[in-house]
Amino acid sequence: MKRMLALVAVLLAAVDLSYARHAKLDALGQEIVAIVRDHFYDPKKGAAWAAAHDHYGAAAMDPDGFIRTTREGLAELKVSHTAYYTPADPQYFGLLSIFHEALEVDSAEVESIGADVTGEGFVRVVFPGGPAEAGGLRRGDRIVRADGRPFEPIRSFKGRAGRAVLLSVQRARDAEPVELKVTPRKIDPGREWLDAQIKGSRVIERKGERIAYAPLFSCAGEQYMEGLQEALGGSLRGARALVLDFRDGWGGCNPDFVNLFNDAVPVLTSIGRDGKAQVFDAQWRESVFILINGGTRSGKEVVSYALQQRRRATLVGARSAGAVMGGRCFLLSDRSLLYLAVADSRVNGKRLEGIGVQPDVEVRDDLPYAAGSDPQLEKALDLAAQSAASRKGKRD
Repeated sequence: MKRMLALVAVLLAAVDLSYARHAKLDALGQEIVAIVRDHFYDPKKGAAWAAAHDHYGAAAMDPDGFIRTTREGLAELKVSHTAYYTPADPQYFGLLSIFHEALEVDSAEVESIGADVTGEGFVRVVFPGGPAEAGGLRRGDRIVRADGRPFEPIRSFKGRAGRAVLLSVQRARDAEPVELKVTPRKIDPGREWLDAQIKGSRVIERKGERIAYAPLFSCAGEQYMEGLQEALGGSLRGARALVLDFRDGWGGCNPDFVNLFNDAVPVLTSIGRDGKAQVFDAQWRESVFILINGGTRSGKEVVSYALQQRRRATLVGARSAGAVMGGRCFLLSDRSLLYLAVADSRVNGKRLEGIGVQPDVEVRDDLPYAAGSDPQLEKALDLAAQSAASRKGKRD
C-alpha cells in the first residue's frame, strides 16, 4: 500500500510539473502572439497570424518543441527581420549587442573564438587577430566536434573563456578530421566586429597596384562607418582602389554611408600666412568595388544598391539577401528574443525585400572545404587592380 501511495505521489508530481511547463510555454507563446498582433508591419496580416496561432505554445511538449514550432510559425509571415532566438544561438548575442540600449541590457558578452560559423559548422569568416586565426582555423573548415562532443556554436565554448578547447575540424570532403586548439575569449560581439574591421583593413599589392581592402562584418552603428572613414584617411590612404567587403554579418548601414564616396563634396585647401597649404578631403575618390553575397542584408543592401545606381561602385559576388525590412527586437519574459519586422522600406522608391541586389560581376563561392580560398575576393582584387591601372594611365 505504501509503495502504491508513493507511486501515486510521484505520478501526481510529474503531472504537476508537466502542467507547469505547458502553462509556462503557453504564456510565452501568448507573449509572441500579442507582439506580432500589435507590432507587425502589416496590421491585417499580423492580426490573422495571431488568431491562427492563439495558444500555440500549449501544444509544445518541451522547450525544444516550442522553439521549433515558434520558428515554423514565424516563417509563415514570409518576411525578413522576423525570427526567434534563445541564448543557444549566436544571433541572440549579436542582437543584444546591437539593441542593448533599447533593450536596457548592460552586457552582451559571450565566449567567442572570433569566427562566424554556419549552421552546418562551416567557418565562413575568421576575424583577424582573434582566437580562431591564432588556432589555425581557415575559411571553409568544418568544425565537427569540440572536446569530443558534437559542435554547438555557443554551448561548446560556454564557460571556457581563457581555457583551450580541442576542435575536430574537417578540411576536405570525406577526410579525417584534424585537431586544433582554440582558446575562447569573452567579448561583446559589437566590439569583436569593430576590432576585426580595424585589424582586417589593409593595403594589398595586386598586379603592381595598391588596393585598399576593408571588411565590414557589421554596419549597425556609427562606430563602423567612423572606423572606415578613419582608415580611408589613414592606413588605406594612397591606395588606388577600394574593395569593401559587405558579405555576411549584420546590416544596419545608415544611408549617410554613401557620402563617404560622394565626389560632389569639394576638396578644401587652406593656405595660412606662412604660405603653407593644408588640404582637407575626407572623401574616397578612387574606384570602389563592393563584395556582396546571400548574407549581405539590410542597410548593406541599401548602400550597395545606391552606389550601384549612381555608378559609383561595382558590385562583385552573388545576389544579396533581399532582407530590407525595418526590424525591432523584443526581450521576452524568459530572456529569449523576438526579432520582428515593424516597417516596410523602399530605396529610391524601389522595394528590395525578397528581391535583393544583383551584382555587376557574378562570382560563385563554394564555401565548404574552401581551404582558405576566396574566389569572390580574388576577382574583386583583380578588377580593382585593372581599374587602378586604367585610371593611372589616364592621369599620366
